[in-house]
Amino acid sequence: MGKKILYSCDTGIDDALAIAYLLAQKECEVVGITVSYGMGHVGNVYRNTKAVLKLFDREDIPVAMGSDTPLSGIPNDYSGGSRFHGCEGLGGILGPSSPEDYAGAKPEEATDFILQMIRTYGKELYWVTSGPLTDIARVLDKDRETAEKAGAVYIMGGAIASPGNTGPYTEALVEANVRLDIPATAQVLDSKLPVVLVGLDVTRKTLLSFEDHERWHQIGTRSALFLYEALKHYLGAYEKFHPYLGGCGLHDPLAAVAAVHPEILTTIPMHMMCFTQGPQAGKTTENVLRCNDRDYEMKAAVFVDVDAFSKEFFGRVEELLREH
Repeated sequence: MGKKILYSCDTGIDDALAIAYLLAQKECEVVGITVSYGMGHVGNVYRNTKAVLKLFDREDIPVAMGSDTPLSGIPNDYSGGSRFHGCEGLGGILGPSSPEDYAGAKPEEATDFILQMIRTYGKELYWVTSGPLTDIARVLDKDRETAEKAGAVYIMGGAIASPGNTGPYTEALVEANVRLDIPATAQVLDSKLPVVLVGLDVTRKTLLSFEDHERWHQIGTRSALFLYEALKHYLGAYEKFHPYLGGCGLHDPLAAVAAVHPEILTTIPMHMMCFTQGPQAGKTTENVLRCNDRDYEMKAAVFVDVDAFSKEFFGRVEELLREH
């Protein structure tokens, strides 16, 4: 295997689907997962992640605990995630976590773990993120030179031409992962990390339909029924807020699939930034102050081959579900 995958997440329902895909694909080795706050406190997210790994008999993959608050140290008041993912991130099927669920984890060890992975694998390491960017910012603070040696950083977050998803359609500028830590997003986009921004511009084009959901019910294995039950909450929220879709978006899985198969995305080189103040705070856009700088480190995804994505995602995941 050439590429090594490091996945940083805040395990809610679509993060769990991304984990399932990464475990199912055969091209890359998953060398670790880091978790942070987002879908609840970091201990709860750690518990969710370990539960998904156990579901697929992959408890051998190390999980490192990261930040429990944004860079500011002040807990974020954004509650939109619970409307879609349930109070504990997986549609309520696991219930509240307890300290025993994460007793073995070491708080904020993710920074050192991530740097260790980059030092070990260098350009072979493809880093996929699908939560707040707090831990990436902390890695940059601790050792920017090492951080920028990763092969690629696929970030599910932001939106360049598409509206955000944390407010009414006509007002929304901010994507949910960005809203969780706007200063961290600004810091990451101001770095020389080899970022591929997999934002709402492309993730909104993906879909898990009600028919797909029912097919997982028919598979009937322990893992298929686990994800089927978790998805009930997610699909219910989508049906309430986005009834025109006929299913739910696969935001985090798209970033995971793109890291393994970059050819499914069309990207453009772009210097990016994130507003941190004023009415546009949290909006990600092109950094026009660098428009004459042709030394591009970052790319923004602007188109996805939906058929190729769906074939790869559902084909791989359903094979895994039948086995577990």
